[in-house]
Amino acid sequence: MHILGGGSIGLLFAAALQRACGDVTMLLKKHHKPRLSATSCEKSSTATNYFAPVQVCRPSDRQIIITCDIRAEIIGDVHDPIECLLICTKANDAITALSSIWDRLDRKNAAKVIILSNGALAIRDSIQRHFNDHQDVQIITATTTHGAYTEQSSNTESNISGYCVVHAGEGLTYCTNNKFIDACQKVGWKGGALSEFEMNMMLWKKLAANCVINPLTAIHGVKNGQLLSLEKTERTITCILEELSSIAILEMESFIQAEEDVEVQAQLQRSIREELSVDFLKSFVTKVMTDTSDNISSMLQD
Repeated sequence: MHILGGGSIGLLFAAALQRACGDVTMLLKKHHKPRLSATSCEKSSTATNYFAPVQVCRPSDRQIIITCDIRAEIIGDVHDPIECLLICTKANDAITALSSIWDRLDRKNAAKVIILSNGALAIRDSIQRHFNDHQDVQIITATTTHGAYTEQSSNTESNISGYCVVHAGEGLTYCTNNKFIDACQKVGWKGGALSEFEMNMMLWKKLAANCVINPLTAIHGVKNGQLLSLEKTERTITCILEELSSIAILEMESFIQAEEDVEVQAQLQRSIREELSVDFLKSFVTKVMTDTSDNISSMLQD
């Protein structure tokens, strides 16, 4: 598996999947080179093998729970085909990053592109608009509630700084691809495989949480849970969720039009209107705030 994105979530999943499967390659930009270790390539005197030294530690006592060297490639230096790609970039960077390696996707074997980034629905739609040959690859959506952030590496044995990832919060990982979920479960992580309908519903709910929590924590400079006690935010939250709910319901009702069984379609429609209603989404967002009360949102960190 190749992982696109050298941020905290990309590094966390790279380290975990390396331990579970042992066949992970990170795709990194050139500015990462100083943090990588390098060895000469046996096949070529001019080529170099790069590795990303990664430590994953617990947030409470900084005890290291994973240490590994993950194979890394500098984007543009290698042109071997990619069979499975996990996108872990920021949402607004995804298409630019994907464009830089799109020609490497193994279309003959229907390469898999798994979108783990926030905004997976928008990224999926952007891929379909941006790349004319997107039908030759499998576009797969995924989501995770694992929390992570990076710190200065404690590696003092060399001049290579490497990466230190704090696994800030255990979470759940869901995907429409069984093999990816199997790999995550080998690490001991919880989650499961979902249908396309279930995944889309979950991604809309997660988007609701992000649309509320990210901007409001950044504006007020507070942790997720502190939003629960702030005054004068309830109306703002309601306005955000009213807009999102109306769009989400329209999109999901359009999604189920392909369902030929009338009774099944009616049942799905009831689920859509209940679970994507403003009241349901408000309860969902409140639960996320409570469950992640000590977390600092990515927008506040930025």
